[in-house]
Amino acid sequence: MMSEENSPAACAPPRQRRSQAERREETRRRAIDAAIACLAEEGYAATTTITVAKRANISRGGMLHHFPTKTDLIVSVMQEIEQRVHMMRRDEILRYPKGVERFLALTDVTWATMAAPEMMASLEILMAQRGDEALEERLIDVADDLDHFQLEGTQRIARAAGIENDDLVEAMHTLHQAAFRGLMIERLITRKPEKIDAALDLLRWYKRVFADRMLNEASEQKA
Repeated sequence: MMSEENSPAACAPPRQRRSQAERREETRRRAIDAAIACLAEEGYAATTTITVAKRANISRGGMLHHFPTKTDLIVSVMQEIEQRVHMMRRDEILRYPKGVERFLALTDVTWATMAAPEMMASLEILMAQRGDEALEERLIDVADDLDHFQLEGTQRIARAAGIENDDLVEAMHTLHQAAFRGLMIERLITRKPEKIDAALDLLRWYKRVFADRMLNEASEQKA
């Protein structure tokens, strides 16, 4: 017969209690995850602090402690989205060899992340801020930091491919960002994936033509 001293419960290591800081971070993360899901599935108007608290199984008091207002919550959500999207794209783009192949792959890598709930949530937020002056003011720096960070990454990859005209790369980056956001909306409206695929093929073709032209010009300048 197994003695009480040798029982599995007695032999198991004692459970370590999480610190208060760890519990706070977990609560905050659950709220942000719930907000992203709510934004992506139900839209900005339906995403309230009460709805998010219920979805995350957080008390109203706990929610207000971390995010006193909806604006506070949304700003934190955008900051989190910025980090997550960067990690998703970085991990995927590094699968491609440095040079032209990686530069061209940016189109597919970026579009692949557009299907993530985080990107749909960010689109909801970007559209909502037009009618919310307080939110728009709080998000200016966040949006600018994100766009600047993404542009720097695109220019760095372009230079590694031999494309050194930063101004034209920035124009291309702006065009692609606008195209991706538009295609996200188009995908919701038409629900016809073949139309989206055809548009993406055209975007890929344009990217190839752009790269070839930039590389030819660089070669001519060096000749």
